[in-house]
Amino acid sequence: MAQSFESYQGNASARARDAQDTVQQLKNKAEDVADSVKTEGAKALKSAGESVDEAVSATKRFVQEQPLLALGVVAAFACAAGALWKMSPARRNNDLLERLSDYVEPGYRALRRRI
Repeated sequence: MAQSFESYQGNASARARDAQDTVQQLKNKAEDVADSVKTEGAKALKSAGESVDEAVSATKRFVQEQPLLALGVVAAFACAAGALWKMSPARRNNDLLERLSDYVEPGYRALRRRI
């Protein structure tokens, strides 16, 4: 019925060994995952570097073969970026409010004088 101290001690040491085994297995799995992440990251970095190199060489070839078209594309992009910047909400709202207040203010003053 009652267990002796030795049996409790045996159970505790068995559970401690099981826990150590489980921790060791988890550690091994974590190391495997870390290694696979490292290799996959290296592959992705290498692939990205190759893509960048290909893009740079293709761009160089395009600019050398058709310089006027390349200048036109850059100019069009610059104009589009400038137009988007001019249309930004912060700039548009301030200008609109100033113009609106300049338009409404004189009429509002005249209306107040009449009342």
